[in-house]
Amino acid sequence: MHDPMTQAFEIKYPWWKHKPWPKKHQHSRSRKFTWDNLLTEAQRVGRDSFWDTGYRDTFITIWHLDPERDGSDDSCGWSFPKLTPWQKSRLWNGAWSEASNPHFLAFNGRHWEGNLSDAVSMYTALVIMVARLLDLEHKVTIDRAQRMALERIHWPDCCKGTDVFCFQPGYHTNSPKDKEDDRQEHFHGILCGISRRLLSDLRPWYRHPKWHFWHWRLQIHPIQNLVRRYWTKCCKCGRRGFKEAAITDWNHTKVWHQSCEGVSLPTSTTTEQTL
Repeated sequence: MHDPMTQAFEIKYPWWKHKPWPKKHQHSRSRKFTWDNLLTEAQRVGRDSFWDTGYRDTFITIWHLDPERDGSDDSCGWSFPKLTPWQKSRLWNGAWSEASNPHFLAFNGRHWEGNLSDAVSMYTALVIMVARLLDLEHKVTIDRAQRMALERIHWPDCCKGTDVFCFQPGYHTNSPKDKEDDRQEHFHGILCGISRRLLSDLRPWYRHPKWHFWHWRLQIHPIQNLVRRYWTKCCKCGRRGFKEAAITDWNHTKVWHQSCEGVSLPTSTTTEQTL
């Protein structure tokens, strides 16, 4: 279980805390050399050596609070659109033929030993297969399918893209026997991954969960700092107000001064929850 709150937007102050560098000096390969040798003393005034494009403090942070309707922390589909029960059943039925007559998972090994051209061709066929199962043939062109295949095979995330075609009992499953149920479940997971990528690419921008304004939570930093400065109560010494940075527990339910770090908590205390 992760934090159901995800940052949707940031509203910055209209004024600069650190002004941007002159445009001809921005995005230089060596900011330190540019700052020390190319910028004059007058140009350094109001600027910072680390912020070549400038920096403005955040006024309001808008968070998306997931309602966790399905028991997960991403019931709205922030990472990728959720698959409907109909879509899952269609993909499960599509994985049945692979379990009985292996084609994409015919290689019995941990790592693919074929050439990349064959892998791209097979992955393109996988994308087209998923599009047909989900009735997305009119939206998924052959060019889109080939592009997805090229990106998946040649620019994998954390493992070799060609290993998607490998299936070794005992390594990809918990049983050393090549069972149809295990093969179907493994292939179903592959189809679900491709379908999520397709649905994410086809989802209109306005349907992203960050536009669910009814799930928004506003964090207004000036008010938060004001409450912390004068009203928030230390759970150890009992005094209100924090002039320096505060220390909180893991759940952000207790807060105390830095000078109270070594002091133990009282046996019975009620603390205000930090904003």
